Amino acid sequence: MKPNDFVNRRREYRLPYFEKVIFSDGNKHLTAHALNISRGGIFLTTLDAFPIDTNGQLAFVLSSHSRSLCIKTRVAHIVFDKQRGEVECGMGVQFLDPTQAQLNLINLHIFTDQNNYLELRELLNSEKLDWVGINKLRSRLPGLERYDLLGLRYRVNRICTLFDPLSLSSPSTAA
Repeated sequence: MKPNDFVNRRREYRLPYFEKVIFSDGNKHLTAHALNISRGGIFLTTLDAFPIDTNGQLAFVLSSHSRSLCIKTRVAHIVFDKQRGEVECGMGVQFLDPTQAQLNLINLHIFTDQNNYLELRELLNSEKLDWVGINKLRSRLPGLERYDLLGLRYRVNRICTLFDPLSLSSPSTAA
Protein backbone atom coordinates (compact mmCIF):
# COMPACT_ATOMS: atom_id res chain seq x y z
CA MET A 1 0.00 0.00 0.00
CA LYS A 2 1.38 3.40 -0.99
CA PRO A 3 1.32 6.39 1.42
CA ASN A 4 -1.09 8.34 -0.82
CA ASP A 5 -3.70 5.53 -0.94
CA PHE A 6 -5.58 7.19 1.93
CA VAL A 7 -5.41 10.78 0.70
CA ASN A 8 -8.66 12.58 1.41
CA ARG A 9 -9.95 13.93 -1.90
CA ARG A 10 -12.81 15.85 -0.29
CA ARG A 11 -12.68 19.59 -0.81
CA GLU A 12 -14.61 20.40 2.36
CA TYR A 13 -14.75 18.83 5.80
CA ARG A 14 -17.99 17.31 7.01
CA LEU A 15 -19.68 18.16 10.28
CA PRO A 16 -22.27 16.02 12.06
CA TYR A 17 -25.77 16.97 10.95
CA PHE A 18 -28.81 15.10 12.24
CA GLU A 19 -31.91 16.34 10.44
CA LYS A 20 -34.55 14.69 8.32
CA VAL A 21 -34.21 15.48 4.64
CA ILE A 22 -36.26 14.75 1.55
CA PHE A 23 -34.63 13.79 -1.76
CA SER A 24 -36.65 13.49 -4.95
CA ASP A 25 -35.67 12.72 -8.51
CA GLY A 26 -39.10 13.84 -9.72
CA ASN A 27 -40.57 10.31 -9.74
CA LYS A 28 -39.42 8.73 -6.51
CA HIS A 29 -39.10 10.41 -3.10
CA LEU A 30 -36.90 9.46 -0.18
CA THR A 31 -37.18 10.74 3.37
CA ALA A 32 -34.01 10.01 5.32
CA HIS A 33 -31.87 11.19 8.20
CA ALA A 34 -28.77 13.11 7.30
CA LEU A 35 -25.51 12.09 8.95
CA ASN A 36 -23.24 14.97 7.99
CA ILE A 37 -23.09 18.21 6.02
CA SER A 38 -20.39 20.13 4.21
CA ARG A 39 -20.34 23.17 1.97
CA GLY A 40 -20.51 20.74 -0.94
CA GLY A 41 -23.31 18.39 0.08
CA ILE A 42 -25.01 16.11 2.59
CA PHE A 43 -24.75 12.40 3.41
CA LEU A 44 -28.12 10.62 3.84
CA THR A 45 -28.53 7.34 5.69
CA THR A 46 -30.55 4.87 3.65
CA LEU A 47 -30.55 1.27 2.50
CA ASP A 48 -32.44 2.33 -0.64
CA ALA A 49 -30.00 4.68 -2.37
CA PHE A 50 -30.62 6.20 -5.76
CA PRO A 51 -28.09 5.33 -8.49
CA ILE A 52 -24.89 7.37 -8.84
CA ASP A 53 -25.35 10.53 -10.95
CA THR A 54 -29.10 10.73 -10.24
CA ASN A 55 -30.10 14.39 -10.25
CA GLY A 56 -32.77 15.55 -7.87
CA GLN A 57 -33.95 18.11 -5.38
CA LEU A 58 -33.00 18.01 -1.70
CA ALA A 59 -35.18 19.73 0.90
CA PHE A 60 -33.70 20.27 4.37
CA VAL A 61 -33.55 22.71 7.26
CA LEU A 62 -30.68 24.40 9.05
CA SER A 63 -30.88 25.29 12.73
CA SER A 64 -29.85 28.87 11.94
CA HIS A 65 -32.69 29.43 9.48
CA SER A 66 -36.45 29.23 10.00
CA ARG A 67 -37.36 28.06 6.49
CA SER A 68 -36.36 24.97 4.57
CA LEU A 69 -33.88 25.02 1.71
CA CYS A 70 -34.42 23.21 -1.56
CA ILE A 71 -31.29 22.69 -3.64
CA LYS A 72 -30.65 20.80 -6.85
CA THR A 73 -28.33 17.87 -6.09
CA ARG A 74 -26.63 14.88 -7.66
CA VAL A 75 -25.96 11.50 -6.05
CA ALA A 76 -22.16 11.49 -5.94
CA HIS A 77 -21.36 8.59 -3.62
CA ILE A 78 -23.02 5.42 -2.31
CA VAL A 79 -22.01 3.39 0.73
CA PHE A 80 -23.49 -0.07 1.22
CA ASP A 81 -21.32 -2.16 3.51
CA LYS A 82 -22.92 -5.44 4.59
CA GLN A 83 -19.85 -6.51 6.55
CA ARG A 84 -19.49 -3.77 9.17
CA GLY A 85 -22.38 -2.60 11.32
CA GLU A 86 -20.52 0.54 12.44
CA VAL A 87 -20.42 1.91 8.88
CA GLU A 88 -23.56 3.83 8.00
CA CYS A 89 -25.08 2.97 4.63
CA GLY A 90 -26.43 5.70 2.45
CA MET A 91 -25.67 8.18 -0.27
CA GLY A 92 -23.76 11.40 -0.52
CA VAL A 93 -25.47 14.10 -2.52
CA GLN A 94 -23.57 17.00 -4.01
CA PHE A 95 -25.10 20.46 -4.19
CA LEU A 96 -25.51 21.69 -7.76
CA ASP A 97 -25.87 25.39 -8.49
CA PRO A 98 -26.98 26.63 -5.07
CA THR A 99 -27.88 30.29 -4.96
CA GLN A 100 -25.59 32.70 -3.16
CA ALA A 101 -28.22 33.08 -0.43
CA GLN A 102 -28.30 29.29 0.06
CA LEU A 103 -24.50 29.14 0.17
CA ASN A 104 -24.48 31.93 2.74
CA LEU A 105 -26.93 30.00 4.95
CA ILE A 106 -24.91 26.77 4.67
CA ASN A 107 -21.69 28.67 5.42
CA LEU A 108 -23.30 30.34 8.44
CA HIS A 109 -24.52 26.97 9.74
CA ILE A 110 -21.07 25.38 9.35
CA PHE A 111 -19.26 28.40 10.80
CA THR A 112 -21.59 28.47 13.82
CA ASP A 113 -21.19 24.74 14.46
CA GLN A 114 -17.42 25.00 14.06
CA ASN A 115 -17.27 27.81 16.62
CA ASN A 116 -19.52 25.85 18.99
CA TYR A 117 -17.26 22.77 18.74
CA LEU A 118 -14.12 24.84 19.32
CA GLU A 119 -15.68 26.59 22.31
CA LEU A 120 -16.87 23.27 23.72
CA ARG A 121 -13.37 21.82 23.31
CA GLU A 122 -11.98 24.70 25.37
CA LEU A 123 -14.52 24.10 28.13
CA LEU A 124 -13.89 20.34 28.16
CA ASN A 125 -10.12 20.82 28.36
CA SER A 126 -10.20 23.37 31.20
CA GLU A 127 -9.11 22.34 34.70
CA LYS A 128 -12.47 23.16 36.27
CA LEU A 129 -15.45 22.06 34.19
CA ASP A 130 -18.20 24.60 33.57
CA TRP A 131 -21.17 22.23 33.26
CA VAL A 132 -23.64 25.04 32.54
CA GLY A 133 -21.53 26.19 29.59
CA ILE A 134 -20.85 22.63 28.45
CA ASN A 135 -24.54 21.71 28.48
CA LYS A 136 -25.49 24.96 26.72
CA LEU A 137 -23.10 24.21 23.86
CA ARG A 138 -24.00 20.52 23.87
CA SER A 139 -27.65 21.45 23.29
CA ARG A 140 -26.62 23.42 20.19
CA LEU A 141 -24.79 20.42 18.73
CA PRO A 142 -27.24 17.53 18.29
CA GLY A 143 -25.85 14.04 18.60
CA LEU A 144 -23.66 14.74 21.63
CA GLU A 145 -26.27 14.03 24.30
CA ARG A 146 -25.52 10.29 24.39
CA TYR A 147 -21.88 10.68 25.39
CA ASP A 148 -20.47 10.59 28.89
CA LEU A 149 -17.59 12.96 29.72
CA LEU A 150 -14.91 10.66 28.29
CA GLY A 151 -16.85 10.04 25.08
CA LEU A 152 -17.76 13.70 24.77
CA ARG A 153 -14.13 14.77 25.06
CA TYR A 154 -13.09 12.25 22.42
CA ARG A 155 -15.91 13.15 20.01
CA VAL A 156 -15.43 16.92 20.32
CA ASN A 157 -11.65 16.69 20.05
CA ARG A 158 -12.03 14.37 17.05
CA ILE A 159 -14.34 16.81 15.26
CA CYS A 160 -12.06 19.73 16.09
CA THR A 161 -9.16 17.98 14.32
CA LEU A 162 -11.02 18.91 11.13
CA PHE A 163 -10.33 22.57 11.83
CA ASP A 164 -6.69 22.24 12.85
CA PRO A 165 -4.04 22.95 10.22
CA LEU A 166 -2.35 19.88 8.82
CA SER A 167 0.28 18.85 11.31
CA LEU A 168 1.78 16.06 9.25
CA SER A 169 3.73 16.75 6.10
CA SER A 170 3.56 14.30 3.24
CA PRO A 171 6.36 11.72 3.16
CA SER A 172 7.85 13.27 0.03
CA THR A 173 8.28 16.67 1.70
CA ALA A 174 9.50 15.47 5.09
CA ALA A 175 13.13 16.36 5.70
